[in-house]
Amino acid sequence: MTNAFTSLRPLVLASGSPRRRAFLEGMGIPFEVLPADCPEPRPVPGEDPREYTNRCAEAKARHVLAALAHRGDSPAVLSADTTVIIRDEHGSDILGKPRDKAEAVAMLSRLSGRTHQVVTACCLAMDGHVERFDDVTDVTFARWPLPLIEAYADSGDPLDKAGAYGIQEGGAFMVQGIRGSWSTVVGLPLDLVLERLLTAGVLKLNEKR
Repeated sequence: MTNAFTSLRPLVLASGSPRRRAFLEGMGIPFEVLPADCPEPRPVPGEDPREYTNRCAEAKARHVLAALAHRGDSPAVLSADTTVIIRDEHGSDILGKPRDKAEAVAMLSRLSGRTHQVVTACCLAMDGHVERFDDVTDVTFARWPLPLIEAYADSGDPLDKAGAYGIQEGGAFMVQGIRGSWSTVVGLPLDLVLERLLTAGVLKLNEKR
């Protein structure tokens, strides 16, 4: 989708995720990349997982916006944070990126045969203020035997992904179905992002002549 948009101010993506970059590139949206190198906030006891995900996205956006304060071209900063949430009779747990293969296997085994939620929260920061927005998608895993889960963990694919799987890559076989946005599961709710960028005046849609 080349030349669909005109940039009204610089857009900076506060993420090093190649999947998020690919989404924006595929939409023909001009942007720069400056990953947020700040420590990720820790969950507060009793904090709702969705609120926590939004708080993480806001922290990243604020950090990068502050780092760009010296620029005179008024950049807008877009950040995103994705978490996997599993809910049961004991409450809600956040599944982030696994530390190693053993933790990846434990996460995938817990998700196997169950439905969980994927939350991607975004934050658009510009002109000294921030706007947070998010999307939630239900993902159902088929029930898979342990040897297959271990084989997927051996591939290394789960280690940089929330919940230890990538629906767009090798982990697609685990998913039986989704209810909601596929792009949210991958890491960026495209429809919401595009709407906010247009509404906030970061982009404008080119008219056909």
